[in-house]
Amino acid sequence: MYKPADASGPAQNVPVPVLPEVAKTESKEGAEAFTKYWFSVLSYAYETGDTAELSKLATPDCSFCRGLVDDIEAAWADGKWVAGGKIEIPAATAKPSSDGSTQVILQVLQKELVIHNRDGSPYQDKTAATNTGSVAIVKFVDPGWVVGDLGLIR
Repeated sequence: MYKPADASGPAQNVPVPVLPEVAKTESKEGAEAFTKYWFSVLSYAYETGDTAELSKLATPDCSFCRGLVDDIEAAWADGKWVAGGKIEIPAATAKPSSDGSTQVILQVLQKELVIHNRDGSPYQDKTAATNTGSVAIVKFVDPGWVVGDLGLIR
């Protein structure tokens, strides 16, 4: 049974995100479904410290993506763990570009996040919950979509 992380320890039995069938298609709906899936994998990585799938779903030159992976790995290093940080995407709209990529505009909600030390004490001040507009640049490269860039809408 799923148990969220708290000061006594990391999350347990975190459900693994499943790629929806439509996210395997080279379409506007596929781009939107893939991008929502990518954020569910990011949320999973925060909860578990497992960044393997997250790393596979981005191009090597996505520096923002690499930064997220590095930050999550640092948050989980030396016996630390993350509580909170769950991400939800209530809205996503894809707009194909002339260069073959697709821009996906998203609303990203992330819950408050706390990194705990091995003894359960807070590693640093908690990170407040956020509600941001973001843009993901995705591209369909056989066998599926990848994230090429991410950014906040300011």
